[in-house]
Parts: sequence; structure tokens; C-alpha cells
Amino acid sequence: MEIEELKAIWQNYDSKLDNLEKLNKKLIMDTLSKKPQKKINWMKYRSLYALIATPIIILVALHDCWKIENIDFKFIIGCFLTLITIVYLCYVEFKSFMILKDVDVSNDSIIESSKKVYIFKSIYANRLKYDIMSYPILFSGVLLIAWKSFRFDTHTILYMSALFIVALFWGIKQYKRRKEKIDQLHKEILDLNEYAN
Repeated sequence: MEIEELKAIWQNYDSKLDNLEKLNKKLIMDTLSKKPQKKINWMKYRSLYALIATPIIILVALHDCWKIENIDFKFIIGCFLTLITIVYLCYVEFKSFMILKDVDVSNDSIIESSKKVYIFKSIYANRLKYDIMSYPILFSGVLLIAWKSFRFDTHTILYMSALFIVALFWGIKQYKRRKEKIDQLHKEILDLNEYAN
């Protein structure tokens, strides 16, 4: 009888320990998943901001050029080049936003979250080669739209060249920093796998 009672007490304590271990893992998982989720929310916000702000900034920056007397062949080509680049940038940001919108680290499985972040990571990895093409196209388009506003002398040409080079290198630097953050986020999500079970 004593052995049966001891077995019952032992099983009771064992089930309580199992429940405590599950609760501990859940609490740890909830706590650890907050940091990656914050990063995902920030990246989602950045994608949405870029999606909305890019066309608005270009329209506002060039608002003085939108006059009937400025319309000529250069202006039309500039609008076409600028529009193509803006559509591409908005498409990439919208696609990124839609992928990140579906990531919920605390409710999805780790594998599911990891797959979604990996898709976002692969989209972003291809972006550098397209950004290196889109910067000159956008710059050329804006230059052609505002062509009549410029007085082309040595100072203006040097200023425009410096502006182009600085913008290109700044874009590459931003790309690398953001890529590191995405890689770190992916690693943090994979590290959560230890506490998922």
C-alpha cells in the first residue's frame, strides 16, 4: 500500500513538474519572441513608409517642374524613367510588407516564421543588383524632369555628380546594414527553436 501511495505521489509531482517545465518554456518563448517580433514590426513599418513616402517625396521635390511650359521630349522621358523606378520600388516594398505582415513569431511555429523571414531575406538579397540599376535610372529621370531648372556649368555638373555618388554609396551602405539586421533576425528566430517544444 505504501508503494502504491508513493507511486501516486510521485506521478502527481512528476505531472506538476512537467506542467511547470511547459509553463517555463512558454514564458521563455513569449519573452524571447518579443525582440524578433519588434524587429519584424519595425521592418514592416519601414517597408510601408518607403511604399508611401517614395512617390510623395519625389512629387513634392519636383513640384516646381510640373508646369505646362516644361513639357518636352526630355520631360516625358524623365517622367517615364522616374515612374518605372517608383513602380519597381513600390512593388518591392509592398511585397516585403505583405510577407512581413504574415509573420507572427509568438503564434506561428518557428519553422513557419523562419520560412517567411527567409523569403523576405531572399527578396532583399536580390535587391542590391536592382538598386544599382534603379539609382541611375531614377537619378536620370529626375534630372530630365528638372532639366529646364538647371543651369549647366562646371559647378552644377560637379555638384550633381557628387550627389549621385553619395546617394549611390549611401544606398549600398544602407542595404548592407539592413541585410545584417535581417540575417540577425533570421538567426534569432532559429534560436527560438530550442524553446519551441
